[in-house]
Amino acid sequence: MGKRFEVVYQREKRYWFMYLFLHLIDKVSLQDPVPVSGVVGGSVILPCSYKERKLKTEEINVFWRYKQKTIVYDIENGSPLTENQDAMFKGRIEGFPSEHADGNFSLRLSDLRLTDEGQFSCFILNVKKEHKLTLLVRAMPTTVSTPKSTVNARSSSMRAQPEGVATFLLLIWRFVFCTISE
Repeated sequence: MGKRFEVVYQREKRYWFMYLFLHLIDKVSLQDPVPVSGVVGGSVILPCSYKERKLKTEEINVFWRYKQKTIVYDIENGSPLTENQDAMFKGRIEGFPSEHADGNFSLRLSDLRLTDEGQFSCFILNVKKEHKLTLLVRAMPTTVSTPKSTVNARSSSMRAQPEGVATFLLLIWRFVFCTISE
């Protein structure tokens, strides 16, 4: 009876951890995409792609907008158009026309400003797909001398960081499979 109880207990423990692991993965995958972050004066890539099928040149009509209405960049029939681009983005946006045929409509935004922070939308007209992302811009960090005793090497908000979640999930995964193989 004792040996059988131990086997059942170990099996239940494995199921519990597998359930917890899958539940956590499900919650993580349902979260909004991680925002794009940049530093004032730097540059970022604003991602937008369509890989479900290869679009014909005449189907490549993509419209980038900032806060739903400001024109960032347009692609019509596979060609970039910037004459209606808002002055806020003139000379700071770079597309990748050679990658349009492969479904990559990402942009590089350079010379970042604090006023660039906000929501960007990439609308692919012919397939009715919209990608939204949030750009976060922070000021250039300043170096401040602090005594080493007051510096905390790990942030207390690590739980909210993607790296912290990934590390936690990896540890759970290893625990579950190490337990199963025993």
